Amino acid sequence: MDQITHTGDIHPKAAYHRKHVVISDLIAFAALLVFVVIVVVVDQWLKPAFEPTILLVIGVVLALVPALLWQFMFYRLDSAEPEPVANVAKVFVIGLALASAIGIPLTDQFFHVHDWLYRDTPTQVLGSIFIIGGVEAFIVFATVRFFIYDEAEFDERSDGVVYGTAAALGYATALNLQFILSNRGAAIGPAEIFVAETALAHAALGGLLGYFLGKAKMQHEPVWWMSLGFVIAMTLNGVFYLLRGQVVEASTGIFSGGQFPSFAGLLLSGAMAAVMSGLAAYLIRRDVHLTMAGLMPARAADADVGDATSTRVVVIVFVLTLLIGALVWNGAVNTTTAFQADGIRGAYPSYFKATAQPDELLHVTDTLGSGAEFIVIAEPSPASEAMPVQDIATLVTADRASRYPVYKILENGKASVGGIPALRLRFAYVETGGLGRSAPQMKQGIDYVLIKGGRAIIITMITTPEMLQDTTTLFSRFVNSLVL
Repeated sequence: MDQITHTGDIHPKAAYHRKHVVISDLIAFAALLVFVVIVVVVDQWLKPAFEPTILLVIGVVLALVPALLWQFMFYRLDSAEPEPVANVAKVFVIGLALASAIGIPLTDQFFHVHDWLYRDTPTQVLGSIFIIGGVEAFIVFATVRFFIYDEAEFDERSDGVVYGTAAALGYATALNLQFILSNRGAAIGPAEIFVAETALAHAALGGLLGYFLGKAKMQHEPVWWMSLGFVIAMTLNGVFYLLRGQVVEASTGIFSGGQFPSFAGLLLSGAMAAVMSGLAAYLIRRDVHLTMAGLMPARAADADVGDATSTRVVVIVFVLTLLIGALVWNGAVNTTTAFQADGIRGAYPSYFKATAQPDELLHVTDTLGSGAEFIVIAEPSPASEAMPVQDIATLVTADRASRYPVYKILENGKASVGGIPALRLRFAYVETGGLGRSAPQMKQGIDYVLIKGGRAIIITMITTPEMLQDTTTLFSRFVNSLVL
């Protein structure tokens, strides 16, 4: 530990440098990588088969391993002046609780990021940074700033790294528990890889954000200093999500024959952890030397006022971040593409991909999300406009019944499309699929059948039972946009 005595406004420990903090982080991260490799090798070698309940319990335990291993290694190696166990545990638990109560519900249930994030590259970039990255970085910031920052034990630059890492590991643990519980357990080897890469990436970025908080506690910084740390952590967090998706998709596994699950995401997060920890160590050492040379500005006479203003600026930046994220979300979900074919025009969701066949006026599919399909067909009516719409619907039903082993009309009622009377049918059928599908798949959908200008017009939606409610709302907007 380096120490120098200063007088005046400089914090008494502004020139302290606990060298073991970052070293402890790096060794803990390396130990986690070794643990994951051992788990994967043993899983592939023994190929254990567990009952669902036992597999779920094992998954929950594995989700807790990164945080427990980090804390164990930290206290084993940083014996010079470690932070109180209760404080570190408190920050970890609060980070986990805020992630579970606010962070994950905000990204998953409010913004529904997984439904639209991967529709195109600009959406993925902006959504990853301004929604996922912004929410996760702010939860880590808020955990440290509001629950430990003003404590007397937060009295060194390195403490910011320690508490930032603990808060971020709390968030990562919440994500990992959600992953395990939502899947009711998971294959042990691949699950531990996912758990470890999530923990490593969050811990690295939490430590970097903690550096900014630690420096703000020790030195007088401009009111934008904390916001700068928040924006950097938010951006790097979003970039990690982007890169992980790309490297995992491009990777077939580092072992021959693809016998083992891909380690690409784990290697990426491990590299990020090493770089961020090394950067934090360099910055802390640099700040200590500048302080010792008298080149670092002293804290303000009333530091709490400065910190409060800086905190308000972070909150404002976070709100602006969410507003930008909301615009990205709205653009991804509500932006439409206009079409016109054979006298029929309308607009469908922009993220749907056109897949029309020669006998279809329109056929668009949500290839990256729900898999829903919107189809418009117009054919000469077998008779005239006087022919009952019900007869057209009967012909459609008979045709589909000949193509699918199970086809059933669930509802039949009157409707209107563009002011034209129509018949609304809700149906279900079983799609056997081809060689690439292991089992038959249930599909449900809606038809609007009408006659206009001597043509039978069938407007169809097809989706899965799980996505029926959400897709029906989207389909209603599509139908309302049609001009026949």
